[in-house]
Amino acid sequence: MSYLVLTTVLPIFTLISFPSPSKNGALLKRFYKEVYEDWNMEMVDEVLSAEFFSHDWPEGQKGPEAFRNYYAALKKAVPDARYKVQDLIADGDRVVVRWEMHGTHKGSFPGIDIAPTGQTITLKGIAIYRIENGKLMERWVVSDLYGLLEEIRPSSQP
Repeated sequence: MSYLVLTTVLPIFTLISFPSPSKNGALLKRFYKEVYEDWNMEMVDEVLSAEFFSHDWPEGQKGPEAFRNYYAALKKAVPDARYKVQDLIADGDRVVVRWEMHGTHKGSFPGIDIAPTGQTITLKGIAIYRIENGKLMERWVVSDLYGLLEEIRPSSQP
């Protein structure tokens, strides 16, 4: 009887395809190196789905073009921005990246009304990516904007 159950259940498990955490983790390591360190935006077309969206973007923005536009604005604010991966954890179709971005504040940040300071800054954050069929589909980001504001806000402001 137990053999019957095994042969009946086994085909169910062989039909289910689970994403490889190591493959997804490797994809994000490569993504951070080529995009956030080397600023190779051509790679974005290869890795992001046309439907990719980030839950921290304004509604309706999606895909590789929205990604490039978002980071073009960031590069105006911090032209020498470089991201460093501190931790990367992959499980199923999700990859979590704890990162730091270092650079010099030379332009205005979108949505932050503080003039460029010329200061070296650090922005810390965590991003969770969902991967489907080898492409980044969506992401959630939490950044330490308070810490960034403490670095760049003039000391006379509260």
